[in-house]
Amino acid sequence: MLIFGSTQIRVSLYLAAYFACLAVDSVVGMALGGWRDVLPVEAVRWLHAVNVPLAYLLGPLLYGYAVALTSLPSSRHGRKLWHIVPYACVLLVSAGNAVAAFDRWPAGMSLVRFVYSAWVLQGMIYLVLAVHRTYQARPLLEQAHADEVALRLTWLRRLLALVGIIWALVAIDRIPIVTGMEESAWFGPVPGCATTVTLCVLAWFGLRQRVLVPPDFVEPTAADPESHAAAYARSGVDPVQCAQIADELRRLMRSEHLYADSHFDLQALSERSGWSPNYISQALNQGLGQNFFEFVNGFRVAAAESCLADPTDKRTILEVALACGFGSKSTFNAVFKRMTDRTPSQYRRSHPAFPDESPA
Repeated sequence: MLIFGSTQIRVSLYLAAYFACLAVDSVVGMALGGWRDVLPVEAVRWLHAVNVPLAYLLGPLLYGYAVALTSLPSSRHGRKLWHIVPYACVLLVSAGNAVAAFDRWPAGMSLVRFVYSAWVLQGMIYLVLAVHRTYQARPLLEQAHADEVALRLTWLRRLLALVGIIWALVAIDRIPIVTGMEESAWFGPVPGCATTVTLCVLAWFGLRQRVLVPPDFVEPTAADPESHAAAYARSGVDPVQCAQIADELRRLMRSEHLYADSHFDLQALSERSGWSPNYISQALNQGLGQNFFEFVNGFRVAAAESCLADPTDKRTILEVALACGFGSKSTFNAVFKRMTDRTPSQYRRSHPAFPDESPA
């Protein structure tokens, strides 16, 4: 997944580093929960020196992932080293305790318990910042006109929600360490196993996500002389020609069913129609008031509606989605509901010839 350019590399590295830290933290936590009674005290201190500092990297890495995922490819994010200051401080305290064992004294024990628990507050602050980032970036993402922006933004929000639950489980798992309470024989391993399984699933899906903003997207600004309006004015194509080009593009899409190819893009339409990508974009924008993805998805959804309303069409919703040019059922559901205010299953059930299906 590190082959999609510098932005994708940055995104993947943030998420990979986050899951690596969480995995080590979970494994060490499970070892401490399962073998604390048989491990030497010195070994326990050194294990804490490994996993406790890593907890202070989870928040910054998660926030860095959210920022990188929702940023323009041309954005430059400075290396803010102050984000790792808490990690460095806790590493010094934990390593110092492993060497000097100052937790044998009341003041030292209070300090150790503080650093064992303060990561929860630090992580929650970064979690709130990451959630804020997803909502702050929404207007920019909508301008990017990416086909799966809404779906991937939903992925990011669900990831943040699941991370919050995971951190709560890990925090509960550490309550006995912080308070000195007697630890349950079963409670420690259960959250550890659940956390490990969950993070593996999230890692699999997360590292397959591309950046939300297409690599060729340029953010329009009022002061930008290359804005759409200025570019259109210099293109030499008047509104009447835009309408004519748009009509030809619609006829081409209907007659050759170009939308049925899930990999169909602006360049492919340009090659098939003979018009340049800039002319096509201008024609769709000024002639139809649509961007390219809205234009293509309009044909795909219309074809899907025809299939779903046909009593003789016994294909599943997934089969209909693929036949109409959507790459997956999840993308089909998101686009169909956005354009019709109903899910494909709800649309099909509105025609009495079909038996009930589970909601899409």
